Amino acid sequence: MPGAPTADSVLAVEGGAYRSHEWLATSTSRFGMVVFLASDVMLFAAFFSAYYVLRGANGPWPPEGVELDVVRALMATIVLVTSSFTLVAADRALAAERAQVARRWVLVTVALGAAFAVNQVLEYLDLTFGIDDHPYGSAYWMLTGLHGAHVLAGLAALLLLFVRLVRGRDLARVEPYAGGVSLYWHMVDAVWVAVFLTIWVVR
Repeated sequence: MPGAPTADSVLAVEGGAYRSHEWLATSTSRFGMVVFLASDVMLFAAFFSAYYVLRGANGPWPPEGVELDVVRALMATIVLVTSSFTLVAADRALAAERAQVARRWVLVTVALGAAFAVNQVLEYLDLTFGIDDHPYGSAYWMLTGLHGAHVLAGLAALLLLFVRLVRGRDLARVEPYAGGVSLYWHMVDAVWVAVFLTIWVVR
């Protein structure tokens, strides 16, 4: 007859069950984030579609008197795209269990994202048209405003990630959340590139 299970064998089984549960939870959270991002991309697709429909039905586009600073928008785009690279650096530091380095890169990412958001607010203050002045104004404000709201949500998530990195002793528990935040932030950056090309380049 097989002998009674030892304490070590019980711990090994429990440890394996825990790792299996942790892997399942991580996979589920990643799948949920992917589904959420897919729905978010479809939301932006609807706004882009509305922009191009209005563009095709109204002329001239943009209306006379609308002046946008392309150089300023390009610099803001560079800042936001750079924040994706700093967040990748934070992810790599976290994977290497270098929490202090990861925290620094997260703060750099927050600073870049905040600079982008502040610039967008200042740009709004300089505009000579409002959301209800003409179809272009409605399309511009709604598309950039929707993206701006996503940037603010991303900054809040990044700050929460920083808090978790400060308080969390087990970095393995922080990684799934960090992965979700990274996916979201990269999506926000990619969408902005599309916004920049649509409004400031294609016009």
